[in-house]
Amino acid sequence: MKYTVFLFGFVFCLFPFKDFDIQWVENLDGDFSFSRKHSLKCEAWCYEYAGADEMKAKRLSKDTIECYTLANTATHSTLNFYIINNVVSNPRIELNSIVDGKLIYECNEGNIKIDKKAMQKGILKAEFDMKFDHPENPAKLMFWKGKIYTKIN
Repeated sequence: MKYTVFLFGFVFCLFPFKDFDIQWVENLDGDFSFSRKHSLKCEAWCYEYAGADEMKAKRLSKDTIECYTLANTATHSTLNFYIINNVVSNPRIELNSIVDGKLIYECNEGNIKIDKKAMQKGILKAEFDMKFDHPENPAKLMFWKGKIYTKIN
């Protein structure tokens, strides 16, 4: 029995993030005109965040795509997740703080719609909304939401 408890505790430590299913759509509607200049249009509240307009999507294997925003001189938080088959896995905010070093905020709720036709052409066209654990101030909502339009490299 104690080995079973140990094993479940170990597995929980390895996978603390809340994965969520992808909602596939045939043709994702909405304004994606931002894609002429940027790959991301979003709103967020997290620490050391002053805006982001670039999302990278890299194919790691047949079934796995790594997605992440780029930090800049004013934004030290990045949104990171993997697309594995039909699931968004390991969604998190990574803060490379100028004050506290590296901190990770785990997603506790999320949804994403992805355009199936665009994905078949090697483009991540999506609309997402994610909420994150905020241990420093649980009453203040930490979130990241928006639209993505980027080539999968």
